[in-house]
Amino acid sequence: MLKHFRVKPQPEQVVPDLGAISLSLLERDATLPFTIRQLNNLPENVKQRLYRGLIPPTLLTRFAIDPIHWINTNKEPRVFLKADSNSGKVLITARNSSDSSDEFFALELADNSLNGIELNLIVLNDPASLRYSIDETEDGQPTMFGTLNRNLKAEEQAFHAGLAPGQVRAGLGVSRMVFEQIDTFLSMLGHRAYFLEPLTYASAWVFERRGFAYVRGHKLMDDIHHEFQPGGALYQCLDDGSPFRKREQAHTVRGRAWAIHDGILEALNVRWDKIRMVKQIGRNAGVETFPQAEY
Repeated sequence: MLKHFRVKPQPEQVVPDLGAISLSLLERDATLPFTIRQLNNLPENVKQRLYRGLIPPTLLTRFAIDPIHWINTNKEPRVFLKADSNSGKVLITARNSSDSSDEFFALELADNSLNGIELNLIVLNDPASLRYSIDETEDGQPTMFGTLNRNLKAEEQAFHAGLAPGQVRAGLGVSRMVFEQIDTFLSMLGHRAYFLEPLTYASAWVFERRGFAYVRGHKLMDDIHHEFQPGGALYQCLDDGSPFRKREQAHTVRGRAWAIHDGILEALNVRWDKIRMVKQIGRNAGVETFPQAEY
């Protein structure tokens, strides 16, 4: 599910950092928001204790991973934390095998320039499902999930297998639980919202269902829905010109997403970029740009 988001440079900090987390800082104000950088400058065992709150325990036990020690029944490490000191990013990954390139869970959070939080990456893949190599060309070059290059053969296979653009495997069906966990974790840090930039149309639709609203891009989503109606500019482009442009794709989220991935937005003289979304902690924005959609 939703392998990558838009790649963003590390922002320059414009809000003063409050410094290292200390007992006196904790006592000062229970609502004071802490940054990822502040957490990353804590001792290693403290970081692991805190970041443990980002993974639902039931997701780990589903794969026979101890949610406290992060090891499997053979005492092999299966959850990995990258939270370097003085870094404003944290990456936590989990896998049920020794293959480091194929996680069933990955989550990256980062500070932004206003002391807010960005969700840069989320992976929720079913490791028992077939893998489709849309992330690399047939000669092994990275595709950046279709944004740099494309593996059309693998994409067509993934499309017919029921996957959306950006997916290398079927999803785990646990996104609601994971986003609730993120809400809880960021509430503990004192944050009221977090932001992301969806890679695909299908990603944006999923995030709508998980309570996100648009900071930028709501009009584009409305325009896309309008132009996929019979007689619309995008509907007219579903002319069997490629495996990703079948007429019936107008009626599903996944079908529209593949057509957009195939470049159909050229008909509107726009591109799928600069979409930005926000989730308020504990709130569902109720946004629905594709009413009564079938995925």
